[in-house]
Amino acid sequence: MNNLIDKIKKNNLDLDESEIYGLLCILKNKSGLSNNDLITYTGLPKETVKKFKQSISEILSDVEGDSVVLSKQGAQLLNEQDIKCHIWSLADKYIFSDEDKKYIEQIKLLKSKYSSKPKRDYDQFLATPESTFMKSKVLIEKGLVKQKSIAFIGDDDLNSVSLAVIDKSYKNIVVYEIDDEIISNIKNACEDLNISNLTVEKYDARKNIPNRYFGKFDTVVFDPPYTKSGVTLFLQRATELLGNIRDFDRKYVVMYYGNSFKSPEKNLKVQEVIGRFGFSIEDRIEKFARYSGAESIGNASSLYVLKANKFTRGLGGVPENIYTYEKTLDEKFPFVDHVVIKVYDVKKEITLSKKRMLDTVENICKTHRLKVVDKKTTDFRGGGMTISFILASSNLTVHTWPELNAVHIDLITCSPIFNKDVLYTTISELFETKKVECFYIE
Repeated sequence: MNNLIDKIKKNNLDLDESEIYGLLCILKNKSGLSNNDLITYTGLPKETVKKFKQSISEILSDVEGDSVVLSKQGAQLLNEQDIKCHIWSLADKYIFSDEDKKYIEQIKLLKSKYSSKPKRDYDQFLATPESTFMKSKVLIEKGLVKQKSIAFIGDDDLNSVSLAVIDKSYKNIVVYEIDDEIISNIKNACEDLNISNLTVEKYDARKNIPNRYFGKFDTVVFDPPYTKSGVTLFLQRATELLGNIRDFDRKYVVMYYGNSFKSPEKNLKVQEVIGRFGFSIEDRIEKFARYSGAESIGNASSLYVLKANKFTRGLGGVPENIYTYEKTLDEKFPFVDHVVIKVYDVKKEITLSKKRMLDTVENICKTHRLKVVDKKTTDFRGGGMTISFILASSNLTVHTWPELNAVHIDLITCSPIFNKDVLYTTISELFETKKVECFYIE
């Protein structure tokens, strides 16, 4: 068994040990799994599951097929082991009550009758009935339903109707939907189920929101196209639907975003966008919702509960291309880590010495693993100088004002800065001053 674990570790660097044992635990306790079942159970992307299967070929009856079936010897090996399960998402810890299960059965029937086939043109993926129930449950438990006006931007998954079935305490629900078939399905469901105060408006989020809807909602919910442009556009519309700054008391955005852990830069871009709009991330749960047809991102999306505050504001302007199949400039633009540092009370013997300054900047690069490919120093009258280091990942510029005992540093890299959390300490020690300010530009 130890040899098998070592082999899996060697060939699956993306997986930590607890995830490896978690995968083996699933294989031990669940028979007849398909590849897609394993992806959905774990939230791992398709390519990761494929590599994992290849690394345990010796205990599988078929490596290349669409199923994950243990061989007789493989089943015997795992049955002899005490294998600890892995918690793939905090959402999986939720235990459904009998009442919850009744609602889930209702949602299954609702989806089977009113759901339409997902359309690639709109990046549509349908969540499992359990996930749809949990999406409603989050809104209820967070206090975002009772006597609230709720907007859904897009609703291919019938979350609005499911919420109305589970909890009728909302003030009103408006769904803004671009797909005519979904609009028809929601209207039919509301009529058949006698759901009141739920309306549907045909709307393309790339168009301006009619003035009559500005500031009319307490809660905005969306599952956008999984691109930076998609998130930016939907957050812009959400801020407009919530209202202006003085109205942002107890107003929330609930967002779902899916992305493979093999592309962490996309998550960083989304966090950057959220920060630019001034929302606070009150809660975030990895792999909260599960879908079908989104194997490249593990059939899963993360839950973001965003609270509006006095700093929340719209950014204006809307991106034209928002879907994953479209060529968008921002999706190809690399991640940028950018920090501006002001250093005060720096001794003149440091700022006036070209050698001392160059040594200091080189030590910054060495400490934070910034590879220098070129450097230039420019002297100014009065003793000030500008030092420019061209880095393999971008550039570092330092300017000094000896007469003010001040140093300004501008560092920009297209990969995360190594040990960024100790950058303040590095600068403080090298410039022999405690008066340092770091500003991170998102």
